[in-house]
Amino acid sequence: MQLNRREFIKRAAAALAVLTCSPEVLAESGEKVIVHATHFGPVQAHVKQGKVVKIEAMGMDMNPVDILYALNEALYAPNRIKYPCIRKSYLRGSDNRHLRGAEEFVRVSWDDAFDLLAESLVKTKQKYGNESIFKSTYARWAHPGRIHQAAGLQGRMLGIFGGFCDTVGDYSAGAAAQLLAYIMGDMEVYSQQTSREVVLKHTELLLMWGTDPFKTDKIDYQVPIHSGNEWFRKMRDRGVKFVNIDPTRSATIKALESEWVPIKAASDVAMILAMCHTLYEENLYNKKFISKYTVGFDVFIKYLKGETDGVVKNAEWAEKICGVPTEKTKELSRMSVKHRTLLSGSWSCQRIEYGEQFHWSLVALGCMIGQIGLPGGGLYFNMSFCGAGTPYSGAGVPLMLSQKKNPVGINIPASRMAELLLNPGKTIPYNGRRLTYPNIKLIYSAGVTPIGHHPDVNKLIEGIRRVDTVITHEPWWTPTAKYSDIVLPVATSFERNDISFGSSYGVEYVFAMKKVIEPMFDAKHDFDIFRELSKRLGFEKEFTEGKTADEWIRWSYGKMKSHVPFKEFWEKGYVHFTPPKNSVEYVRYADFRKDPVENHLRTPSGKIELFSEKIASFGYSDCPGYPVWLEPTEGISSPLVKKYPFQLLTPHPEHRLHSQLDNTSLSVKYKVDKREPALINKGDASKLGIKHGDLVEVYNDRGSIVCCAFLTDDIVPGVTAVAEGAWYCAENPEKNNSRCLSGQVNVLTSDRPTSRFAQAISANTCLVGIKKLKGIPPENTAYECPEILDFVK
Repeated sequence: MQLNRREFIKRAAAALAVLTCSPEVLAESGEKVIVHATHFGPVQAHVKQGKVVKIEAMGMDMNPVDILYALNEALYAPNRIKYPCIRKSYLRGSDNRHLRGAEEFVRVSWDDAFDLLAESLVKTKQKYGNESIFKSTYARWAHPGRIHQAAGLQGRMLGIFGGFCDTVGDYSAGAAAQLLAYIMGDMEVYSQQTSREVVLKHTELLLMWGTDPFKTDKIDYQVPIHSGNEWFRKMRDRGVKFVNIDPTRSATIKALESEWVPIKAASDVAMILAMCHTLYEENLYNKKFISKYTVGFDVFIKYLKGETDGVVKNAEWAEKICGVPTEKTKELSRMSVKHRTLLSGSWSCQRIEYGEQFHWSLVALGCMIGQIGLPGGGLYFNMSFCGAGTPYSGAGVPLMLSQKKNPVGINIPASRMAELLLNPGKTIPYNGRRLTYPNIKLIYSAGVTPIGHHPDVNKLIEGIRRVDTVITHEPWWTPTAKYSDIVLPVATSFERNDISFGSSYGVEYVFAMKKVIEPMFDAKHDFDIFRELSKRLGFEKEFTEGKTADEWIRWSYGKMKSHVPFKEFWEKGYVHFTPPKNSVEYVRYADFRKDPVENHLRTPSGKIELFSEKIASFGYSDCPGYPVWLEPTEGISSPLVKKYPFQLLTPHPEHRLHSQLDNTSLSVKYKVDKREPALINKGDASKLGIKHGDLVEVYNDRGSIVCCAFLTDDIVPGVTAVAEGAWYCAENPEKNNSRCLSGQVNVLTSDRPTSRFAQAISANTCLVGIKKLKGIPPENTAYECPEILDFVK
């Protein structure tokens, strides 16, 4: 990709800034500048007299984001957990588990905390077996470091201890990842996609369902370089036609001046099926591609034509469901075969009841267009995630410590946590087999906060209050920490050394995450916590393998294909890698298109499966063997609409990472009285007598939350949106079904699974009511510390 003069000067200046500022230096002001890396970008921390006084982006960050500058405030937040703490009743042995979330804590020493923690693990194992220990930590969003990764370290320790009940799948793309492995032979949503340079050169039309990279690309599972905005703007300037199908006018639509096609929430499948029908009815689909590269088209077409159920899936039918005008659906169908077209599907569209059908129907549309495997055409299932499409450098990645084997071998779908806790012994269908829930007695969370990301919070809290012991590692008094028995203060990434890389797909850099300040208060690293716990349980040497955390960092770097010695890398703070030509020119499925026999897919047929005999054999009516439209339980045709007339969306927040940094002024300044905004169409608000900034209650049978009304024309009528991640604050903590004063939207969402096939979350299929609040609700105390007592023997 050629650079113009302006871009060349910009990048040269950025590179110079990195070279001159990245090593640790002592400025005239007495400030030390130390390199670090975060989920929001690589940073330089200015430290004076042992305190971080400023954080700034490093020069390779092409578009530094506002969230980055909230990290310093979070580091010194008043609700840092300062010392190991034990819930009062738990410490006294009287239990009172119903008081979790409502009771004082007692400050204890690390020795006392370790003793109690080790004792609780041993007792649980002896009485109920290792399968009764639930490791709720499944993701690595806490920080991007590779060595101090709580999920891996915890699994390593508990595995050596004899095992644990683990999770399978995730909250992000649980339905799609399970399904696509059957029909495309690959998870796809996490896979390397066609190179950005190829897309920029060849794509003419980009159809985007719910995709909002100008918001979601602010963060990265590792370290973002933020090159995506520039990529999209170059596509726009080159004349690529953007069409966004979305219930909201997103940040991406505004930035790219895209055509906005408003659609009712959770109805995308109907529109996509209608596009397939249009291509078939008007004889526009690619017959050669269908014949050569797919199986099951005949079964799918019978369904489209209505031969299966008597309903023709045409554009007129779809309009009644999704609200997209018939002619617009037909117009987009015709456009898709006249241009080099790329279909982008957001993961939010599959976080619905029957969410598997979204990606399956989009695959069917891509096959009928027939451009899969062509430069700039086909499918792109992770366009809004972690800089997807960035050409891979080939450098490998710095490795994490192996979690080792889990002897228990019980894996429960991540979305089933509340159901697991409340229904020991229950058997559920899942992906062609059956799973039985163990009797969970101990929950161990580290680097994750289930009371926040899990749907149906009140149900989850009921389950948490059922078990014997809840353990949490946290830097801050998050809702999950407040509902725990044993709470251990963990150092932030700024308070320890580590190593990471960026971006997730390109691996353009490896970063030294240097310790910026000493651990504050009585905080310890996760590695040291699990090492000490392993010592007390009798297997410290097996856990550490004789290495310190810093020695593991050196080992991790050595697993990469870098010609820069570790000492030089650590002193400079980063190494840059250039992608090879084959990565820059990579086209996904090009080899398959060239020779589908020699380069067959990892599916039973070796081809794309529009009808899957394997899935059909499971006999799931909620996920049959081909893509279908199934009316959601809480959809627009549900009887519940009369009681709860609004469809609820739960999008990613713009000013935090899930719940991270909700305790900073950056997040709070977008709220009213610390209540999360609820986006409401202006016309809907007028009918309800609601004005901009009013406090409102959003509610359904699962609970209610207090929000502030944000009136806008950027959301379709009949839909409201509340971003996920606000810190939960119960109006009456002792009650299981208390109103949330903070606007934690997962109080309202259902933990109903997508289907028996994937058992993934369906949070975006949710009906609610909205009403203006009368009077002033109690204060939101989500960001305050619980009462902490001194230990008295």
